[in-house]
Amino acid sequence: MPTSSKPTDSELLYPHDATMPPGKAVVSAIQQTVAMFVGCITPVLIFCSVVEVDGATQRYMVSMALIASGLGTFLQAKRFGMVGSGLLSINGTSFAYVDLLLRAGLEGGLPLACGMTLAAVPCQFALAFFLPRLRSLISPLVAGIVVLAIGMDLIPVAGYYISKELGEGVSWNVNIIISFTVILILILTQVSRKPLVRMGAPLIAITLGYAISSAFGIINWSAMQTEQWIVLPKILPYGLAFDWSLLIPFAIIYIVSSIEAIGDLSATATLSGLKTSGADFWKRIRGGILSDAITSTAAALLNVFPTATFSQNNGVIQLTGVGSRQVGLYVAGILVVAGLLPQTGYFFSIMPTPVLGGVTLVLFGMIASAGIRMILQEPLDNKSILVVAISLGFAFSIPSQEEFVASLPDYLASIFSSKVATGGLIAMILNAFLKRDDRPVETLLSQAPTKET
Repeated sequence: MPTSSKPTDSELLYPHDATMPPGKAVVSAIQQTVAMFVGCITPVLIFCSVVEVDGATQRYMVSMALIASGLGTFLQAKRFGMVGSGLLSINGTSFAYVDLLLRAGLEGGLPLACGMTLAAVPCQFALAFFLPRLRSLISPLVAGIVVLAIGMDLIPVAGYYISKELGEGVSWNVNIIISFTVILILILTQVSRKPLVRMGAPLIAITLGYAISSAFGIINWSAMQTEQWIVLPKILPYGLAFDWSLLIPFAIIYIVSSIEAIGDLSATATLSGLKTSGADFWKRIRGGILSDAITSTAAALLNVFPTATFSQNNGVIQLTGVGSRQVGLYVAGILVVAGLLPQTGYFFSIMPTPVLGGVTLVLFGMIASAGIRMILQEPLDNKSILVVAISLGFAFSIPSQEEFVASLPDYLASIFSSKVATGGLIAMILNAFLKRDDRPVETLLSQAPTKET
């Protein structure tokens, strides 16, 4: 039913607690699922390709990523006591962790990657109870720097997939044709005047990429044949491992993920017709962060990766005027069913690398752009520019000096070997330091102590 509140350009038809006819709820759920589906499974595909995980494990991980996302979306929408935001907040496997997951995977395989996400997740549980104070300490500027670093660090991975050899006898021209066609499709769909086309852009691009790849004969469709009827979740089928040196970097990303979730959930609340202030609002935010922490814990126990709120789904709410959390329950059902079907894992496990490369090139570029947008949420004064400059300078200089990083103590090497962790830590320190001093940056620099020579 219509509401007098109009937080979007279109009228809000179904606020967060509205009951929708089942047919309309299903259509809305499909729209929400299409907007996040590819982004949800892409981190798993990247990890499996770089770490060279076998096909059976990759298919299992794709299924578990969808099931974990369904669980997270269900907890957010349903809201059990302190857990969940009670909003139409869609969860999916987060790109924020990919840099560290790849590092852990190359050092100790899937067990170490999942072990570290499980070991660091208590940090997110604890953060849920200090959110107002945390929000003032770690500003959108800090979160934006980290998101920008994530995107810039991942973009070369897309180049790796675009240029990766498809097999003996397959020319590099095929890579270029497939990947650039996928990129072109993504561009054309994103500039389309039809919003539904823009939302489904990744799925459209992948579908056409598969069609072109099939025409070149580089897809083995017989690999999808299976007598398996269902993929059942298993507790730690591949085990866990632990490395103290990775604990701090993973904890930093959990902090940043929580800050991002505050922004995403605030936007969802606004678009759903709710206030973004007061005790009830912060209870929703706390519940949302706790839901993320619980889902990431469950994901690690299933040997897959942490989840987080997906910001792109707020665009679907804005477009359709549907903010009812009832839709979240339907989305959760769709994701779980897709995860239980073995054909889902088989379909995405045979994705040609040029298709994945073309999609991730655009996705990672959009992640970097989202970081820039977060940085620009507030006017950039001299202090902010200094924080951005030094944080990115550290992020893309120190980690590239492998011999220097290796000479550092283990607890420092664990941080400065990661661009994302380095940029995030420096940004947090600078933001806290400059926030305590209202003097202009020029004054700080002019009064800095100098060493006599």
